Amino acid sequence: MTHPAPIQRDEFLASEGNQWFARNRSALDAASPARERIVDRLAGQLAPGRATRVLEIGCGQGQNLASLADRQPIEGHGIDPSSDAVASGAARYPGLRLQVGTADALPFPDGAFDVVWFGFCLYLVDRPLLQRVVAEADRVLADGGLLAILDFDPDVPCARPYHHRPGLMSYKMDYAALFLANPAYVLVDKLSTSHTTGQWDPDPQERVALSLCRKNLEQAYKAV
Repeated sequence: MTHPAPIQRDEFLASEGNQWFARNRSALDAASPARERIVDRLAGQLAPGRATRVLEIGCGQGQNLASLADRQPIEGHGIDPSSDAVASGAARYPGLRLQVGTADALPFPDGAFDVVWFGFCLYLVDRPLLQRVVAEADRVLADGGLLAILDFDPDVPCARPYHHRPGLMSYKMDYAALFLANPAYVLVDKLSTSHTTGQWDPDPQERVALSLCRKNLEQAYKAV
């Protein structure tokens, strides 16, 4: 049986990642109440005073990682399909380690990170690659580590055409549920907010959520 080609991944690597960055660069540079609330919430889960190994998947040029580094000592790594965003971030934030790539093939060893952070990108993952993306994130996250997922917060799973490139789709769902089906993951916090104002919004198409989950293999199963 043949599987559909990963169209969205290939399009973002080829050109759409750079075009997305060009369209959104001014917004990324602007002050964002929502970003500040999200980064504050994540920073509150990190051990104070200890350098934490953080990987952001879909890092853009690294504003989120840089903002987190202002709050807690981190070793910041990022991966993004946009070569322009990575080049811009490398120049702007030389303390971060950014590279081009995608979530389905993370170029890192097992257990390399204390935090794996999906930075608003899962809604664009090709559906045939979604379980591979979950497995890759789990592989590089150390036991006891924190999984952070920032994405849309719909009331029900839904798909709609991606506005900027015909043939691509946006897929909105509760992505934390893919990990929470594994008893090694436990939801420890969730912040639901408007992606513009930083406050909760009743419109499910306007909301985004930061879901924070702990991974603990040792405590996943109880002896009976």
